[in-house]
Amino acid sequence: MGIAIRFLGFVLLWCGFSHYADAQDYPERTVDGEEYFVYRVEPGNTLFAIARTFAVDVSDLSEANPDAVDGLSIGDEVLVPISAINKRQARKTDVDIDGEFLLHTVQRKETLFTLAKKYGVEVDQLVELNPEAESGLKKGAVLRIPMANSTATDERYAEPARNDSFLVHQVVKSQTLYSISKEYNVSVDSLQSFNNASVSELNPGDWLVVPKYTEDFLAQKKAEALTEKKSAYTEKYRDEMKDVYKIGIMLPFELSLNDSLQKNLKKGKNLYVLTEIALDYYRGAQVALDSLKKKGFNAEVFVYDVGEDLVRCRETVKRPEFSELDLIFGPLHKSSLAIVSDASKKSQAYLISPNSFANEVFEDNPYLVRATTSEETMMRYLSNYIAIHHQDHNVYMVNSEGPMDWPYRKLFKENYNSAIGSFPNKIHDSIRSITADFITPARASEWLRKDTVNVLVVPSNQLAFVSDFMTRLSRLDEEYTIRVYGLDNWVKYENIESTYKNRFGLRVVVPQFLNHDDEQVIHFLEEYRNRFGMEPTSHGYGYLGFDLMMYFGTALMSHGTGFPIKFNELEMDGVYANFRFGKSTTGKEFENKSVFILEYDDFELKRIN
Repeated sequence: MGIAIRFLGFVLLWCGFSHYADAQDYPERTVDGEEYFVYRVEPGNTLFAIARTFAVDVSDLSEANPDAVDGLSIGDEVLVPISAINKRQARKTDVDIDGEFLLHTVQRKETLFTLAKKYGVEVDQLVELNPEAESGLKKGAVLRIPMANSTATDERYAEPARNDSFLVHQVVKSQTLYSISKEYNVSVDSLQSFNNASVSELNPGDWLVVPKYTEDFLAQKKAEALTEKKSAYTEKYRDEMKDVYKIGIMLPFELSLNDSLQKNLKKGKNLYVLTEIALDYYRGAQVALDSLKKKGFNAEVFVYDVGEDLVRCRETVKRPEFSELDLIFGPLHKSSLAIVSDASKKSQAYLISPNSFANEVFEDNPYLVRATTSEETMMRYLSNYIAIHHQDHNVYMVNSEGPMDWPYRKLFKENYNSAIGSFPNKIHDSIRSITADFITPARASEWLRKDTVNVLVVPSNQLAFVSDFMTRLSRLDEEYTIRVYGLDNWVKYENIESTYKNRFGLRVVVPQFLNHDDEQVIHFLEEYRNRFGMEPTSHGYGYLGFDLMMYFGTALMSHGTGFPIKFNELEMDGVYANFRFGKSTTGKEFENKSVFILEYDDFELKRIN
């Protein structure tokens, strides 16, 4: 049979957007030729309230969103069919949604009685919520309408949005992503990823999804686990060999954000960055599939356009073939991965995440495989590496004092102190720390030594701090022998002088490394160029797509769907990443444990571990 590939959920050509949505301040989406406004559900919203806001009939709304009839979930996207909007009614009424209330702007001749009748609520309820209206309504005044109590429609459509899984938080004045992250004990990166938010974008009244499960959801999951008669491991970890394996590839092609994919490709124009990444990953996977086919691997591959659109993601996992997949690659967005993770657990399909995400969302899925080494694992490796190789040197941790770097500092300190305790010849039994103000010629003698190597570990990925640190370091006396260790993002920081990197023998810990002199890399690039007439992009996803498909395709050929119990026999060095899988720190899902230590030597990056 070979490799059969099906593209599902998208086409290569599409129509442009109309400009009608601009005035409504809502994004627009085209699905199967039909145009929709996209509304994101907030706490308290009802289907009836959303229908009123857009001046559409609730039946049209429910037809476009059949799952919403059974109840809305906070953060869901509701598609509003533009063709069903009563434009005359929309012009006559100015309505918006604020959580569980409709905000109605009073028009000429409107009274409390007419509005109560219009919205199916009691006059007393309106007065209670809007006490200033008791003495009469003024044109332009804004009234709060309680939609959860409305009798104007089917009670199903008046059910307030619920929160099935994640916590939600409403922003108050002066709050920042950092303060909210501390309140819920999650990372700022997680909040940004789930909400596409930045510190400068927060406004009082905004709703944020917090990547932490609610107590009700956890209780529900615990109850479900107790009713399972067989362990998922027992059911799935068996050497089931198949003639044909079904593989899903879920990538953010985001075709609706490109005017014309084929036209842009022919003209050499830039694509939307996520489209570029997705195409590069998919091309790399195709090169691997060609190689696997020659070895006798047979697969049916289903390709899905899945980005951060949660509605589309939920529709995808409901497709009939999805429950039959043996292996799923992607998606690349954390919020979508959470949905696919839950679905993969139910269908017992291994989910290969090309990215590494924090543990707080996916730690309950034994079928999740993190293909990129996590920051936690890299920090632990770096701690042990320095403890072993620099036990008789003068080691300091440089503290950026930035809140974003706190997890790195904590991990390094704990693991280094634990590791160094086992060596008898150590100078100090715990890590010592300095801040940037120590790194001056006047204070250097307070902590630097000339009789040994001074090792400075900088657990920070903040460009401004790293750049300032290296500049400060360059001003110190060259009689000091200094070795600097940094994190993975330092490789991308082009504004750090290469002479500084070379002088201090900068070493960085990274999850992937591309050696252009390696024979595997040379061969892959030849195949990629011959097949597609271009180079892989600088993002690295083309190489990663190749490595992952080669590794897991080979694993399926060798051990069938029971390959995880053979992970210790399946180590592989790829063109971009090496694979050494084991249990993550949670002990549930699998994680790639392979780490590279790179050194700047003679102005080139070289692997040293």
